[in-house]
Amino acid sequence: MSLTVSSCIRCGTTVFPARYLCPVCGGAEWSEIEAARGTVTALTVVRHRVGAHNSGGVHLASVAMQAGPTVIACLKSVAEKGDAVCLALDEQHRIVASRS
Repeated sequence: MSLTVSSCIRCGTTVFPARYLCPVCGGAEWSEIEAARGTVTALTVVRHRVGAHNSGGVHLASVAMQAGPTVIACLKSVAEKGDAVCLALDEQHRIVASRS
């Protein structure tokens, strides 16, 4: 599944997740923009999760999308700060990133 962000028709501000009103101009009309690429700005590993026994670490990244907003994504492959990544939604609607 592809990942999209919302762009305000009135002022062009992009937001994720979608909102009812634009935080900049108060507009209520939006267009959808595909947000398939971004750049890793920060990395972390979650090693302990409630209810997950011996599951290993979950690698997460802050990704600045080319479309504007920054999202937290689960990494499908090893990445480093500054790497270009492709973004998508998995079958459970989680944001996932993989090196491009």
